[in-house]
Amino acid sequence: YVNAKTNIMKSILFMLATLFLGLTVSAQYKIGILPRTSPDKGIYEQIGYTGVEITYGAPKTNGRTIWGDIVPYDEVWRAGANDATRIEFSEDVEIDSNILPKGIYSLFIIPHESDAWTVIFNAEYDQWGAFNYDKYQDVLRVEVKPKEIPLQEKLIYTIDGLSYDEGVISMKWSDVQIDIVINTKYLEILQREIEISASNSDQEIASVIYLQGAEYLLRRNQYLDIASKWIDKSQELYDPKSEWNSQYYPRQYILGHMHWTKAKVLAANNNYKMALAYANKMKNINGGEINYYSEENEFEKIDIQVAHWKSKQ
Repeated sequence: YVNAKTNIMKSILFMLATLFLGLTVSAQYKIGILPRTSPDKGIYEQIGYTGVEITYGAPKTNGRTIWGDIVPYDEVWRAGANDATRIEFSEDVEIDSNILPKGIYSLFIIPHESDAWTVIFNAEYDQWGAFNYDKYQDVLRVEVKPKEIPLQEKLIYTIDGLSYDEGVISMKWSDVQIDIVINTKYLEILQREIEISASNSDQEIASVIYLQGAEYLLRRNQYLDIASKWIDKSQELYDPKSEWNSQYYPRQYILGHMHWTKAKVLAANNNYKMALAYANKMKNINGGEINYYSEENEFEKIDIQVAHWKSKQ
């Protein structure tokens, strides 16, 4: 009886020791004491004003069949290895006509054998794999058609900024690529930044802020209605009698820049007569000596543009 009892106690202690060892080893992988077989990767890109950051585990195919095997179809996948893939947006973005608020999300994917794949942005961003995935924490789901690609041995994410307004997040692994198109709400952020900066500045600087904002939109040939509004605001705030800070460009240079920007806005709206009138104002500031025209003619190609506007009348 004593020996039997002793053997039982030994068995219990052995099982407890085995369980403890198993938990310890498992914890070692979780807290990063041992190197991960699928090391973590990170990528960051700024699109317009919006920062996009992705952290993910990068497994290899190692000759295995991935889709429908290692990664089953029709099941939630962590979109990488180890922890759930994490994605962060510094500003609100728009995906498939849906607004995704700025913040950090877990990125999950449900692959399908013949249909579009489901991409999930989940509010619970700090989790291991997809084992505790909760669909009620989903903030957004979108459907994305996969593309067939040459073999990509190691899973990789890329972020490509197509413009200040738009970018593409791509996941490539094995023979599949999925692209998630995001819109950055760039114009809304730009308007906010211009208005905040102008409201926190004195009148002279506010005038220059609106001027530079208008020129910026003109160079991109976008949102010309807002460019027109901003150059009008710049002119409204400009005070020729105010004391000018000597650390800035000479007053006549700033005024010339303002007239020329106004001329370009008018020309962009096919008002060539008024555009030429503002171009002449710009040329004649300071009697034509050391002004915006003389300084920027070569860079801005002012004479070429003026000649073009005259031909359009």
